Amino acid sequence: MTGFTLDHVGIAVPDLDAAATQFRKLGFRLTPRGYHTLPVQQDGTRPKVGTGNHCAMLTQGYIELIGITDPASPNIGRLLQALSRHAGLQLVAFGTPDAQATASALQRLGIAAAAPRPLERPIEEDGRAELARFELVEFPSEILSEGHFFAIRHATPELLWKPALMRHENGAVSLAAVTVAVADPADFAGRLGRLLTIEPDDRASLALARGRVDAVDGGWLADRAFDAKAAVPFVAGISVGVADLDATARALAAGSVPFERVRASIRVAPEHACGASIEFCQAAEGAHA
Repeated sequence: MTGFTLDHVGIAVPDLDAAATQFRKLGFRLTPRGYHTLPVQQDGTRPKVGTGNHCAMLTQGYIELIGITDPASPNIGRLLQALSRHAGLQLVAFGTPDAQATASALQRLGIAAAAPRPLERPIEEDGRAELARFELVEFPSEILSEGHFFAIRHATPELLWKPALMRHENGAVSLAAVTVAVADPADFAGRLGRLLTIEPDDRASLALARGRVDAVDGGWLADRAFDAKAAVPFVAGISVGVADLDATARALAAGSVPFERVRASIRVAPEHACGASIEFCQAAEGAHA
């Protein structure tokens, strides 16, 4: 199975309200608060599981902020475990046009991949509730223990990618890359490349049909001003394509967010981006469509 895209990344945060405020200072327009739910029960209710999100929807891909909305819920163990390690980037989702074909392709490689798992999430807007539907294929943690990696098919993309939500003050249009810091970049890139059926290049980068995954060593964390306690493995950074870097700089300044211009990009340190290093770069041609 080929043709994977960099669909979205998830940033786990201890305070969803504070994270949303910070991302708005970064110049992102966010979706209203969404709540993850269990399937519809026999009585017709759809119980909330205790976690919620805000998303920055881009023309290509999106960024998800995930937090706990009900600390008493019995269903928040996975997020609590992730936050016990560190706040910041925790999940990477690869877009696929066919979840069943993805699972079958993994199985043909001898990888124990389960059948696609259906998910639903209510989206409330202007007093109306619509149901976003997805299919997920989990990548085995025995092969990729560095984070939560999976493939996703959107059954209702029109409910997420709405034109009004994709206009950002910072000019963001695409999720261009995700960076994973590991002890052995070539080894990690090889394992991920096997699952994606993509051959890494000599810099341990994997070029997707849209977007890129870069594997780096622990020195990258120090270079990007991570806390001294940050250690590999660490899903550490994202690159965001923008329409105009000068407009991005103006948006960051308006939000009083410190940033650094480095060659043809603008960098924001993890302490100002909810634990993720963000690099804004000129969007590739076609990302604006």
